[in-house]
Amino acid sequence: MIAEKPEHFGRCADDRCPGRCPYRDAGLMTPEGRARLLDGPHPAGGEPWPQRVIHVRFQPQDVRLDIPRCRAKNAGKLLEALGLRPCTAIVACGERLLTPDTPLYPEQDILVRKVMSSG
Repeated sequence: MIAEKPEHFGRCADDRCPGRCPYRDAGLMTPEGRARLLDGPHPAGGEPWPQRVIHVRFQPQDVRLDIPRCRAKNAGKLLEALGLRPCTAIVACGERLLTPDTPLYPEQDILVRKVMSSG
């Protein structure tokens, strides 16, 4: 696995910002462009916005969990939500190890593996 931190959030990476992003699309930086974003898709009358989740595969139990993004904004908060201390688990996304301050994004697949012996 590769242990490297992603770029600062202000600099977009093509794989991190799906859809139209104001950092990459100059048309969204104009007042007309911002107004078009506000006129975008909305849920039908009275329905709530869909909840954004992070998909977690928890090992060694091999359990699939969906954690709300509001509870896991970065890898450290994800471990807190799972009831783990940072030194007792490895957090990875694809082939990259994530540090506790690495931001997590909705619909991201994350692997959390307990690495401390329990006996």
